[in-house]
Amino acid sequence: MAKGKYDKNILTDLFWKDEKNPNLSVSGTRHAGDKWGGGYMSMDTDYVTQAHVMISQPHIHKFPQYLNFYSANPKDAQDFDAEVEVTIEGEKHIIKQPSSVYIPAGTHHGPVVFARINKPILFIDIALSGDYSREGNTPD
Repeated sequence: MAKGKYDKNILTDLFWKDEKNPNLSVSGTRHAGDKWGGGYMSMDTDYVTQAHVMISQPHIHKFPQYLNFYSANPKDAQDFDAEVEVTIEGEKHIIKQPSSVYIPAGTHHGPVVFARINKPILFIDIALSGDYSREGNTPD
C-alpha cells in the first residue's frame, strides 16, 4: 500500500503496562512526546478494576490537566459504582459519579486515590503538553 500524506498523523503504538500497577492496562500518547501531533497534548486511558493509590503525593505541572472519570459500562454511561479521592491544593474531593476535573497549570494536586471500585471505571488523563513531567515529591 502506498504511503499517504497523513500516515504520520495516525499513532498505533498506544499500549503499555504500568509497572507499579500491573492490573492496569494503559493506552495513551504520553510516550510519543512531540513526535505525534506536534506535542501539544498527551492522553492516557486506564480501565480501573480495583482500589489503589495512583498518585500518593501532591505535585504540579507546568501545563493544564484534565482528570476524567467515566463509567466503563458501554450500555449505561451513568453506571458509576466507585469513589475516587482527588485532592486539589489540599482540598479533598470525592468523585462518586462520572466527572471531569480541571487542574490549572501550577496547581498542586494529589493524592489521587481510587478508594472504592465496585464496578470498573474508565480514567482518562489529558495533559495539554506532549512533554509530561511533574514537579514536587513524586515517588509514584
